[in-house]
Formats: sequence, structure tokens, C-alpha cells
Amino acid sequence: MENARNEFNSKLLQLSIPLTLQFLFASSFMLIDSMMVASLGEESIAAVGIAGQFEFLLGMILAGVLSGPSVFMSQYYGERDYDSIKKLAALTVFSGLAISILFVILLTFGSPFVFTPFTGDQQLLKTTATFVSIMSCGYVASAVTTAYAMSLKSIGVVKVIMYLTILSLCLNTFLNYVLIYGHFGFAAMGVYGAAAATLISKLLLLLTTIVYVYVWKKEVAVSLLILPWLDRELIRKVFRITKPIIIHESLWGLGTTMYMVAFGMSGAAAIAMIQISKVIGNFVSAGISGFAQSASVMIGEQIGMQNREQAQKYAERFTRIGCILAVVIGAALFTSAPLVVRFFHISEQLHGQAIWILRIMSCVLICNFLNNIWIVGVFRSGGDTQYSMKLVLSSTWLVGIPLAFFGAGIMKWPIEVVYGLYATEEISKAIIGLWRYKSRRWQHNLIHSA
Repeated sequence: MENARNEFNSKLLQLSIPLTLQFLFASSFMLIDSMMVASLGEESIAAVGIAGQFEFLLGMILAGVLSGPSVFMSQYYGERDYDSIKKLAALTVFSGLAISILFVILLTFGSPFVFTPFTGDQQLLKTTATFVSIMSCGYVASAVTTAYAMSLKSIGVVKVIMYLTILSLCLNTFLNYVLIYGHFGFAAMGVYGAAAATLISKLLLLLTTIVYVYVWKKEVAVSLLILPWLDRELIRKVFRITKPIIIHESLWGLGTTMYMVAFGMSGAAAIAMIQISKVIGNFVSAGISGFAQSASVMIGEQIGMQNREQAQKYAERFTRIGCILAVVIGAALFTSAPLVVRFFHISEQLHGQAIWILRIMSCVLICNFLNNIWIVGVFRSGGDTQYSMKLVLSSTWLVGIPLAFFGAGIMKWPIEVVYGLYATEEISKAIIGLWRYKSRRWQHNLIHSA
């Protein structure tokens, strides 16, 4: 018993700390962009926020497509089947590349019309369209980097990606300082400097990741010749499990975009406030996302080894730790909300509303943490993707979105009240998810039963 607990703690520290830090640093790109353009005005913050919605949507689609192979790789790693892992790594890279290129094409030819649901302000539309056009190639770089990172994570390699992300983030921060405000002989580019800085740093992250994979970690190094030789039966098994995840993540990402449309009904200032809450919320949630990914690897490996009881114990331990973290972080965010808001230099009349939004977020943080741990770390690692899809989509499209549009579009309530209605999605998701977690019906050995 003591040995099992020590093994859990050792592996948790080995995986969760690098993964959590990697997610925190990765989420800091948008946080730093928003903070460094804050002094340029609410329009610049809003433009970064609208552009961020499309990056978030792409991220959700990629998460759906790439998570399925990642789940299988974790379970194959439990059996040390490196041949299958290599094939799945190829599938993730080619899928990420194809999806991101298509996404960039749609944004390029659809601009600026794709941004009109968020605002009718013509200047804001122009600013957003130019911002996205500069950093669009960064979407492709991020997609391929994410594919390699998920493959590495599935075989327990996490520290290197964390270090490379830190390097990229440092470059992004430095280039923001140089290009936004004009230093070291460069012209001041304003909000467009933030886009250029993000593009360059993401390209660096892709380059360094590729060098690492092909020089040191050839287990997931993808050959251009491997795709035609992929195992069709393996693809069929993966797609059967992945299809609900794709639908789940894509429609949830679209639902999150619809929330921004609802918030946009209250004007550009409301979008700026929501952007502040989103970058802070994403930064806070990034930590638990890394923790949930650790759970996915560790629980998936136990299921692959057919240790069902141990997998359940792991799920219970991750849940308890998540609850403690949520209470501590939520209390800290609730208390420090006035100080956090001041970093973004928003006008005094919006200051009080922004504080209320952050405090509402802090109160429902425990639901957010539990949903991440259960859906990403527990249910998905056990192949329970059909249930996860139904849980997420019903809470988003049947609860949160209707209430947000009712509050913003019909009742014209203040933005902090609309945000509270938006938060009902996480609450309802956690209540329903608790039953599934306790039922133990989420465990499925994919590599033997799919």
C-alpha cells in the first residue's frame, strides 16, 4: 500500500510539475500580449481578445483530433508497444498540419467578415483582421508543435517541452517590448507588434521542438514515408474513440466563441473586460489542465496494464488534490481581484465590473478544476468519450449559451450578471460529472476491446 502511494507521488511529481508549468507558460502568450497592449486602449485589448477566440477554437479542434491518438499512445505505452506509438505520432502530426492549414485558408479568405459577429465597430474589425493576418502562420506552427508535444507527453517526456516553451515565452515578451513600443531602433508597431512577436516566438518553438524530436526522441519522430503505411485497423480503432472527442471539443470551442458573441452585445468595452477575465481564467486553468493531462497519462497507463482498481484509486487521489488546489487558488484570486484588474489599465467606470467578474470566476473555480480532471484526466483516459461529449455539449448548448444570450440580448443585464449566467455551464457540468466519476463506468481498455 505504502509502495503504491510512493509510486503515485513520484510519478505525479515527475509528470505534473513539468506539464503544469508547460501549460502555464503556453497560456501566458495571450496573457502577456493582453497586458502589454493594455496601455494602448480598450480597442487593442478587444482586438487581441477576438483574435484569441479563433486561436482558442483551433486549439479545441486540435485537442479533439489529437486527444484520441494521445489516449491510445498512453495505453500502448503501458504495454511498451513503440511500433504503434510511432504510427500514432505520424497521425497526430499530419492531422494537425492539415487542420491548421485549412483553418488559416478560411480565415484569410473570410476576413474581415468572420469577425463581424463579435462587433460592428469598423475600426475594431480592421484592427482585428490585420492582427490575425500577421500571426496566421503561427497557427500552423502551434498545431504541429502541439502534435509533437502530445506524442512526447504520452510516453512520459514532458520536461523538454516545458523548457522550450519557457524559451519561446521569454522571446515573445522581449519582442513585445521591442515591437509594440519601438525600442532598439525598431519602429513602434502597436498592437500589430504583439502579433509579430507571437508569430516569431511560435516559429522558434516549432523549430526547437523538431530539432529535439529528430535528434534525441526518435520514438515519435515522424517520417514523410510513414503515412501510406499506417495500420488501417489501428486508424479505425482510434477514430471510433476520437470521433466523440472531435465533436465535443469542436462544438465546445464553437460554444465558447458564441459566448463572446453574446458578450459583444454589450459593446467593445465589455469584450475588453471579458478578454481580461479570459486570459486570467485561462492562465489559472492552465495549471489544472497540466494536472489533468498528468492524470490522463497515469490512469491510462494503469488501464493499459489492466489495473482497474489502481486506476480508480488514482482518479480519487487526483480529485482530492484538485479540490484542495481549487479552494486555495480561488480564495487567492477572490482576494487579489482588485490588484489584478489594475494591471490592465482599464477605465475607472469598468473597474468595479471587472472585479466582480473575477470574483465570480473564483467562486466557480472548483467546478472548473473538477471538470478538467474528470473529463480530460479520468473519463478520456478510460475511453469514456461518448459520455464526455454528451456531458460537455448539453451543459454548453442547453444551459450556458441560452442563459448568456437571454441575459445579454433580451434582458440587457450588466456584463457581470451575464458572466454569472455563463458560469452555470461549469456548475451543471460538475454536478452531472460527479455521478459518472463515482459510477466507475468510465473505464474501458481500448487496446484490447476497441
